[in-house]
Amino acid sequence: MALWNYYLLIMSQNSSYLLIVNPVSGRKSGKKNAQLIIDYFKKHDILLTVFFTDHKGHAKQYIYNLNASLFSHLIIYGGDGTFNEVINGLLSRLDNYQPVIGLLPGGSGNSVMYHLKKLHLYEACNMIINKKVQAIDVMQIRYKKTIEYSINMVGWGMVTDIGILSESLRWLGLMRYNIASLFHIMIRKDRYAKLIIDGTEYSANYLFVLIANTKYTGKGMIVAPNARLNDNLLDLIIVKNNINKIQLMKLLPQLFTGKHIHSKYVDYKQVSTLQIISNKEEPLNIDGEIYGSSPVEIQISEKKLFICSD
Repeated sequence: MALWNYYLLIMSQNSSYLLIVNPVSGRKSGKKNAQLIIDYFKKHDILLTVFFTDHKGHAKQYIYNLNASLFSHLIIYGGDGTFNEVINGLLSRLDNYQPVIGLLPGGSGNSVMYHLKKLHLYEACNMIINKKVQAIDVMQIRYKKTIEYSINMVGWGMVTDIGILSESLRWLGLMRYNIASLFHIMIRKDRYAKLIIDGTEYSANYLFVLIANTKYTGKGMIVAPNARLNDNLLDLIIVKNNINKIQLMKLLPQLFTGKHIHSKYVDYKQVSTLQIISNKEEPLNIDGEIYGSSPVEIQISEKKLFICSD
């Protein structure tokens, strides 16, 4: 492991603030922006210890093994995937470690930061410095014998297909989401599944199923306009296969305004529990990362996160 991953940018062994940086998130400007963050917090008499990740899963592993007595605050600079890693490392622990979480926009999608309305780095830093905290819901995701956590979204079907393709198109920048979406609209693949929603069973062929905890996904798509971080509910968006390519093409722009929820081709409701039972294992899109598989059961966890907010 490279030594710079543990480079202490601020020489303070007693700092209670840990800054976790994914240097390759978004536009790969993590190292440069880390110094800007450090300087900004230093002006407010807050010293940061800095940890750089250097591979996928690194943040999760590091937080899972972190000495709980060292830090009262964890500040995360990265995208939704980096947030997801830290949250899973934290909530997988057995010692009930409850640091305050500060979130900084460093990804390309930044869905959670869109929800918090803090897309500018210094605005997000200032939100942390103000030291206001709220408890937020966490989605618990069970598949096979595994439990994962999410604060953003879980997608199945076309949502996952788009995520897989857009990941391979990273060289296109933010346009990759639109291009991947258009491609999968044209091939329009549906899947059969049994959905159990709050104990009631439905069976059909679906284009996609998306479960959200925040309003946003992708790059500013308002997929769940009624979502709240602390309402103890899942926002469920379902698109069945009774929509053709032209209708789907017209529906896509509405995802950026939230008007899609009024379409006759979309079922949008707030629920407590959801199970997706498919004929075969299908990959999931969890906070923009492709892992896990159906059959899957999703509900609001008893565990909460405490995040900095306005």
